[in-house]
Amino acid sequence: MLGVLLVLHGSKIPQWKEMAVGYASMLRESFPLVEYGFLEFDTPDLRSALESLVAKGAEEVVVVPLLFATGTHFLKDIPRLLGIEGENNTVLGKKINVRIAQPIGLDERVAEILKERVEGVIETSKPN
Repeated sequence: MLGVLLVLHGSKIPQWKEMAVGYASMLRESFPLVEYGFLEFDTPDLRSALESLVAKGAEEVVVVPLLFATGTHFLKDIPRLLGIEGENNTVLGKKINVRIAQPIGLDERVAEILKERVEGVIETSKPN
């Protein structure tokens, strides 16, 4: 069974966890096993979230970083915090295939959202 693990940076501000819960809920419409984890400041941490997926039956996990580009978090921190070294890893005593998806990157769909945000600010700042 496939598990999806969303990775967020994390923050002491509660809105980060709300974002994680919201995106996980949206993805559960397409994938039954979805968890989220944080790089820092919040819980669950990445290894705990990975273990939760495996405990629920995941035999393969796709890690989806909610990051815009590659960098230290993507290249080093995510694999280290997950405790993985390659595709086949042991989690809770089981061999699990863990793969990491690419960051969001440049995407016209994201640019459209950014455009909407700019237009929203312009619209709300117009004098009545």
